[in-house]
Amino acid sequence: MVVNQNNIRTTAIGIDPGLAATGYAVIRTRNRGGEACDWGSLKTSPKLTIPHRLQIIYQGIEALIKKWKPALLIMEDIYAMGAFPKAAIQLGEVKGVICLAAQQHTVEFMRINPTEVKCSITGHGRASKDQVRRTVKRILQMREDITPDHASDAAALAITGLSRKGYYRW
Repeated sequence: MVVNQNNIRTTAIGIDPGLAATGYAVIRTRNRGGEACDWGSLKTSPKLTIPHRLQIIYQGIEALIKKWKPALLIMEDIYAMGAFPKAAIQLGEVKGVICLAAQQHTVEFMRINPTEVKCSITGHGRASKDQVRRTVKRILQMREDITPDHASDAAALAITGLSRKGYYRW
């Protein structure tokens, strides 16, 4: 169970960036726990130009920030993609527009690497996506799954970020 240490209501948006699908989850602390307020995926078509796809992602993140007014935006940190340099560059561009949206709306921005998130949520850094999803569901005491996987990963990022900042523990 998630325990809000100081009874402070805080909202965080977790972001699992990707050019084709950027997962997001809005997690809000409440009196004795946390709740998933919104989650999903911002999808872009490969038929569009890269600038157009980046604009869609930026506008989607900006809309989430305006709607939920988060104190924190937590994004998955960069990991090595040496075998796929083009994909790594495109992922960097996606992360850039997400960082820009947070900065333009003065939202505190954090990056957390995937291994730390998995370790924080499940207890070990090599957890599968299914293990992360099930643990997030248990932590937030939800009946339904957070789907798709990108959104579940984003929820894990938000929970880890809120925990790291001392807003709650489980």
